[in-house]
Formats: sequence, structure tokens, C-alpha cells
Amino acid sequence: LNPQAQNNALIPRQLQQIKHITNFIVETAKIGRAHLKLLELATPLQQLVIFELNKHKQDYSALIAPLQHGHDVGLISDCGCPAVADPGGRVVSLAHELGFNVIPLIGPSSILLSLMASGLNGQKFTFAGYLPSNPEARRKELRILEKDILHNKTTYIFIEAPFRNQAVLNSILNEINPDLRLCIACNLMTDEQSIVTKSVSQWKNALANLQKQETIFLLGA
Repeated sequence: LNPQAQNNALIPRQLQQIKHITNFIVETAKIGRAHLKLLELATPLQQLVIFELNKHKQDYSALIAPLQHGHDVGLISDCGCPAVADPGGRVVSLAHELGFNVIPLIGPSSILLSLMASGLNGQKFTFAGYLPSNPEARRKELRILEKDILHNKTTYIFIEAPFRNQAVLNSILNEINPDLRLCIACNLMTDEQSIVTKSVSQWKNALANLQKQETIFLLGA
């Protein structure tokens, strides 16, 4: 969740539900504390117990331990919706295996927000994660997606690291049927938000600089 949108992320009833929580699982401690500070919890920020869960730290036994000792645990994301294209899914799975109640709170998901605003098919869509970084492998993957879009009208949603956005866009413009539609959604829920859908052929004539921007790509019929 971007800090600019933090105050609008949770409705008042949900804020009351989490006021008492003192144990939180976050991706990055520094960013997690910044988010938690804005929530104005009952416990001072310095007294909260913060666990990190990312590609470097995955001690699931430590993450689950507070639950086993009778404490509620909050799971938050650096920028996104926890466990949806984001770390945390394994923790949620373990909680179910151990019989704990899992309560999802309403919050922004860039994947769904971009789909809502894209004008593409929301009845049949697939989140495809990251495309291959290798150009040839990416080209082959795009061809597979293109075939399904043309035959089944599926909308495909994918993301990329900001520094690789331009390469992905170039691959789409060079490889994909020009009549398909591409939505580029950038910097969602910030003052710089931009969500634009055009045909691939129209994008070829448009200037789009996506470097260093948080971007969701949607491709559809």
C-alpha cells in the first residue's frame, strides 16, 4: 500500500478490529513501521513486534509462534494486497492448517483496481505474474497469451520490476497483434496515477516512459 493512500485503505470498523494487535508480519521492517505508524494503533510503535517475511527471511515457525501463544497477528504488504501476488500466502496456509481463524480486511489491490478501470474483460481474466526476463522466452510467452486472448477473450494481467517495464512494453508492441488492447496502469492510488487503454497499434504511436514507475499491464481483446 502506498503511504499516500494509507488513510483511505481501511474503513473505520476495520481500524477498530486491528487496534489491539501487537504482532505484525511485514515485508520490510522500515516500510512496515511507516504504514503502522499511520494506523495509530493502541500500542506505541516502538513496542510492536515486527517480523519480516521476504525472499531473504522465511522463518515460518517464528511467524506462527505468536498465534500459538494466543496472540492475533497482522499481515501487511510493502505495496499491494497481502498474499495476492505478494508474500504471505504460506503464512495464511499454515494458519489454516493449524486451525486459526483468518480474517481478510478490505483494502486496495492494484491488480483488481487496474482491471476495474481498464475496460477489458472482467468476466474471464488471469493474473500471469512476471513475464520471462529473457527476450526470446518473453516473446514465446506473449505468443501463448495472444492465442488465448484471440480464442477465449481472456484478459491477462501481469507486472514487472520498474527497471524492466520499458523492455516489456517494447516486446508487446513488437510481437502482439496490433488489434489487441493494452491497458497500462501506473502508480495506482497516488497523485501520479495513470490508467490508459489503447489498441497495441495506437500505443505504437504514443510516447510512454514507464521507467521507475509501478506498473500493471493488462492485455485483452
